[in-house]
Amino acid sequence: MTSARGARPTRTPQPARGAERPAFATLRAAPAALVTAGVAAVHLAPAMLAVAGFAAARATPAMLSAAGLAAARATPAVLSAAGLAAARIAPAVLAAAGLTLSGPGCKSERAAATAAPPPVAIDPTPVNALVPAELKSRLVFERRELATLRAAHQATYALAAPSGWAQTSKHFAHLRPAGATAAVPRFEIGTNCDGTCTAKPWDAIADRVHFAPLARGKIVQDERGPGRRTMIADIERAGAPVTEVVVAWWTDGDPRYHVCTAVLDPALKPAAPAFARACQAVAITGDD
Repeated sequence: MTSARGARPTRTPQPARGAERPAFATLRAAPAALVTAGVAAVHLAPAMLAVAGFAAARATPAMLSAAGLAAARATPAVLSAAGLAAARIAPAVLAAAGLTLSGPGCKSERAAATAAPPPVAIDPTPVNALVPAELKSRLVFERRELATLRAAHQATYALAAPSGWAQTSKHFAHLRPAGATAAVPRFEIGTNCDGTCTAKPWDAIADRVHFAPLARGKIVQDERGPGRRTMIADIERAGAPVTEVVVAWWTDGDPRYHVCTAVLDPALKPAAPAFARACQAVAITGDD
């Protein structure tokens, strides 16, 4: 555009450098400017992060901190909301700012979440105390470790379990009295994903799969607690009376829940509280 023939072109006036939109265009944005602009992590769109330089290693820890990405506040959910996938921000920057490298669902995050579970004490003494006197000669609980191997998955379940009962398969932590051919009695520990192994409402799923079906029988005990439920019920299976013990426990956000069950014939029915107590303490190692 010209003002007259032969005159020099005139340029449209540009805003002064300090008038750039909250200084996001370059890394010249000082921490104070970021704070003034209200750049909290959850408010930053991925595109804004990119033009602000957070996708490159040039972003300083001070800028990350000013943007609300202090380690104490930068949870995986916040990082995800801010668009900070590990592949889009340099590891060195994350490390300098005290941030984790993994995003939600990454192996490293799952490992961190499960790396240090609270220790589980396995003590058969209180379990054996619940075995009625008339059964003490045939039912003694001891600390046992049940190893399982399914494809590349190996796990070990440590708990108080009946002495002399045999594991029926290396693939599952299932026990029956040695030499028994009948399906009852049995004692089993394992996991359930209810389909794909992703986070689900385990309380509701455990109720549908394990507890609700026992409601047609006689409920002897039904105790609920945070992330755990215990039930003892008398019910008929294949026309025969049995007593079932079910203990399920879970952690919200986990991809599966755990369950410990016992199916007892009338002779072992009085020992149901002992089996329920044994199921309260199960130490799990490996990949179950």
